[in-house]
Amino acid sequence: MLAKFFNLIIEKISAVLTWIGNLYKAVMTAGWDFIRDAACWPFEQIMDIVVSAIQAIDMTDLASQVGAWGSLPAELLNILGLLGIGTASAIIVAAIGVRLVLQLIPFVRLGS
Repeated sequence: MLAKFFNLIIEKISAVLTWIGNLYKAVMTAGWDFIRDAACWPFEQIMDIVVSAIQAIDMTDLASQVGAWGSLPAELLNILGLLGIGTASAIIVAAIGVRLVLQLIPFVRLGS
């Protein structure tokens, strides 16, 4: 009877320690998630500002000029495609975009 009592006590202590271990694991997991979210939050806020800034740009004039390519003769469009004007234009626009984005970073405006 005394052995049964001690076994019952040991089982209860084991159950409590298992519960404490599971609680510790859950707290550490929640803490890690909090740290990870705290690191991602500023990046997300900056990206929200960038998206708002891009959406604020008026593109109506550019949209009206897109149709101008369709009015060019087919032979001229073929020659422009062979010369790589489309790829060159994309590279130039990307470079200008990168330069404008770099202007937003402090201490990078060294001469421009």
